[in-house]
Amino acid sequence: MGAYLSTPKAEKFSGDRENYRFRFGQSSMEGWRASMEDPHAAYPDVDSTTSFVGVYDGHGGKVVAKFCAKFLHQQVLKGYDYAAGDIGTSVQKAFSGWMK
Repeated sequence: MGAYLSTPKAEKFSGDRENYRFRFGQSSMEGWRASMEDPHAAYPDVDSTTSFVGVYDGHGGKVVAKFCAKFLHQQVLKGYDYAAGDIGTSVQKAFSGWMK
């Protein structure tokens, strides 16, 4: 059946975390795929004012999604725009820098 299962894996993995700014929950389920392709990352204490959370869709391949979950926040923090307070532009440039 290829990358799909004949029945979905319905087991869910959930948890919650918090820091002094906010609380959040996370949950994942594999579903019909032969392996989990959508990793997530949660860094609630990037610095004194920033948290970074993301879900990375595996449509580009699970290796790409896992790479982004592990390293994207580091690329965002390296950008001049982040230091200047423009987090959105820093995220865009982190993605586009990898696409070159």
